[in-house]
Amino acid sequence: MSFFGGSTKVEDERIVMAQNKIYREIYYLVMAVCLISIGFKFYQYGFGVSSINTELAILFLQGVYYTARGSSLGVLSDEVEMHDRKSKVPMKWKTLIWGGAFGVIIAIFFGLNSAFNYADTTAQAYSYFFMVFFVSLMIYIPFLVLLSGSTFLAAMNRSKKAAEKELDEDEIER
Repeated sequence: MSFFGGSTKVEDERIVMAQNKIYREIYYLVMAVCLISIGFKFYQYGFGVSSINTELAILFLQGVYYTARGSSLGVLSDEVEMHDRKSKVPMKWKTLIWGGAFGVIIAIFFGLNSAFNYADTTAQAYSYFFMVFFVSLMIYIPFLVLLSGSTFLAAMNRSKKAAEKELDEDEIER
């Protein structure tokens, strides 16, 4: 019974853990289906982004939803704290590294695209690749590192505020 007369829902922890395990398995299944679908479409239609828009939207939006929902419930800051206790590399550094790595992948992709599609000779292909690769590095790495770092910090701040608010509400109820 809560303070204001409403009833609290009592749940069996074993059932909740089993449900969470099933949800986690469904998540991995959806991720695998999306990745297999991307691979199949690349094989079937070539390396065009237009054929995999749905899969990319699913992969992107699930991450956005998890981050937004976790930060609004205050779970994200606790999850990052638990990760940082176990790992030698803090989550904030991993986020920045992933942003930089994605920038390198984009630069390689654009460099290869320019070399294969616009060069007439092998020497010109190397020239185009390195020129586009280094210019893309200068553009995308800072942008993606700042984007990933700022969204991570904003989500962490929101999560910490939600966790503090929940703790304050728990203190008031007692």
